Amino acid sequence: MDYLISQLKIEINQKLGFVVQRQADVKYLHEQITINVLKPIGFNTLRRFFGFLPVAEPQFKTLDVLSEFLGYKSFSIFSEFVNKDEKWARWTFISDFENTNSISSEMLERLLELKSQPDYNYFISVIIKSFIRRERIDLLKILFAKSSQSFLFKKNNISHEEALEIIKIAYAVGGVLRTLPKTKYQKLVPLLSDKYTFKSNILDFYIDYANFNGYYGFFINNRILLDKKPQDQIFVNLISQYNLFLSGASTYQIYIPDISKLQLYPALYGRLIGYSLITTHFKQKIPISLVINQIEKAAETQHVSVFFIEIFPALIFIKAFDEMQYLISKYKDGLFETDNWRYYSTQNTYRISLALVEIKNKNYDKAEYHLHLVTLDDSITNSYYAYLKLFYLIASYQLEQKTTNYQIILNEIHNEYLELVHLTGFKRFTLSFLKKYF
Repeated sequence: MDYLISQLKIEINQKLGFVVQRQADVKYLHEQITINVLKPIGFNTLRRFFGFLPVAEPQFKTLDVLSEFLGYKSFSIFSEFVNKDEKWARWTFISDFENTNSISSEMLERLLELKSQPDYNYFISVIIKSFIRRERIDLLKILFAKSSQSFLFKKNNISHEEALEIIKIAYAVGGVLRTLPKTKYQKLVPLLSDKYTFKSNILDFYIDYANFNGYYGFFINNRILLDKKPQDQIFVNLISQYNLFLSGASTYQIYIPDISKLQLYPALYGRLIGYSLITTHFKQKIPISLVINQIEKAAETQHVSVFFIEIFPALIFIKAFDEMQYLISKYKDGLFETDNWRYYSTQNTYRISLALVEIKNKNYDKAEYHLHLVTLDDSITNSYYAYLKLFYLIASYQLEQKTTNYQIILNEIHNEYLELVHLTGFKRFTLSFLKKYF
């Protein structure tokens, strides 16, 4: 509304041929409206509108009269024209910004003004993707620079709501990074410096499992050398160790960092505990009961749906069915709190886990029901897609094997499974893991 009123004043000044700055100017305007518009408007109303009296929100009948003076049938018609012009202005600005060779302070100020727009995350994503494709590291440094005014966050702190908006930007940018040859993504290494938010706002939110052996693994290996903050070190070390485990290597190590003084993001905390499940089972070869106790204690203070996203895949790997069933039963409301896009990965993770539990319990109809609710193929560029699809194929193969057992379907699952193993390099997903999971 404030923008529309400002535009209304601008057009009135343009029609008068001068800027309304004095009460005499308001008096002249009042006379012109009285002559040209049949609807009455008070002199004091105009004085208030232009700030010569204490300002109040103008009534719509006042806005209608002023709009009619300008030649519009009503204020709503005036608003339509202004909004169309404003949308076009935004469109041309974003288009010019993504193709610019230099960024002025005026351009940055205007970009910050767009934060109030609901599509801001789309605008900034378009610009960042263009700069990446054009290899304009200098311009990317400006957008990702740590400063009092973040160009990614509408506010300058990562609240839960803001994090969900960043996921959209990270998804868009991550999709572009996937398409780059090594010669191009290597040039982005300067953005991994702590002076920029590229790693915390993009790489931490788009954990690209399909590219652990590609651009994502390359960035992680470089971050190991650069990251100094404890949370960042925990993140990159876990991704590095997970990559070793998933790749089928035996060199992954037990990792127990001191987190007593840290407040970890729920997904990172869950990933740390999930990795502890894996090393406890495969490396230490001892019962996981202590880790389960740790999970229950931690879950009391965590966003449950996000916290468990890395824990259930670990439970699937170690085939801890009783523990899966127990945790699903205890935290069901939190795990399945929503089915919107924000929890695409989490909901699919828990549906697959639940299907495997039901197959183990020979409840095949229930297992089929839960697999039917999995929506992985709705977003095949999602960073978790390939990783979760491998688990999904295991559940699908086992269900088919134990029910209709059609060889043609088993072959199709077998072939897709091998293709994804080749794509990801996750040799931990062996044929035996697919065919003899139970």
